[in-house]
Amino acid sequence: MLRQQFLQEIQASNLMIHSSGYEMLNHISNAIIDGTFTPEAIEQTILSTRGDIYLEKDDAGNPVNPFDSWTEGSIAIIPLTGIMMKYGYWWSYGVDDIAAIISMAYLSEKISAVIIKGDTPGGSTDSLFLLQEVLLNKTKPTYGFIDGMCASCGYIAFSYLDKIYAINRMARVGGIGVFARMIVPNKDNAYYRVVEVYPDESKDKNLPEREAIEGNDSKMKEDLSKLAIYYRDTVTSNRPGISEETLTGKVYYAFEAEGLGMIDGIKSLSQTVKELETLVAKRKEILSII
Repeated sequence: MLRQQFLQEIQASNLMIHSSGYEMLNHISNAIIDGTFTPEAIEQTILSTRGDIYLEKDDAGNPVNPFDSWTEGSIAIIPLTGIMMKYGYWWSYGVDDIAAIISMAYLSEKISAVIIKGDTPGGSTDSLFLLQEVLLNKTKPTYGFIDGMCASCGYIAFSYLDKIYAINRMARVGGIGVFARMIVPNKDNAYYRVVEVYPDESKDKNLPEREAIEGNDSKMKEDLSKLAIYYRDTVTSNRPGISEETLTGKVYYAFEAEGLGMIDGIKSLSQTVKELETLVAKRKEILSII
């Protein structure tokens, strides 16, 4: 069932992903189709400045807030790694799961701030929706820390954060752009033939995709342009100082991205944690005076 769901998500969603992630999606999709894919389950760790924690469920299957057992004042470090898919698969949480984890961090009285530790080439545009909602309504200081790459969908998500730091000068940032991918069976090697018939009453159904298969991609470009403009406007709204030249899909090194307003600096994770701890302490001091 997960195989079918994965292929459905890839087929139905437009993509915001770096080419490195695209090749992996291509490999997995082909392996699923030809029956050679062997899934490997991976447990992901959620980190806190006070120790390691894991996403758990109670006996009734309800999620347990993993942060409530930690010392007050902890900073949650939540991973956003690998290809971003809306739902969870064998190798990672889905982005909807990550959004739920961030929400639990905001709800827990033990968590003073959140760091989202990102190393992702991006992924499905549909994976962004719930995460956008959670980050748009964040209730605690939330920083992004780029540990490798933060591209496409990943950068759109990071644009909602209070600050973004990169681990070193050569971390990769950007890829603000969209494209669509369709799985079209090879006519020479396919094991089956797909025939589609559309009545006159439904002449526009799947028309952009049908025309693209025949070599005319103008309608799909028109549709993708609407999505590209939406995400471009999202980034410029979230980061008003960002340079316009960053909005056409190019990926930059961190030392370039800082000068273009894409990130707020280059720092180690410990330095990022220290800055947040100082910020939280100052806020508590101000609140105590009031």
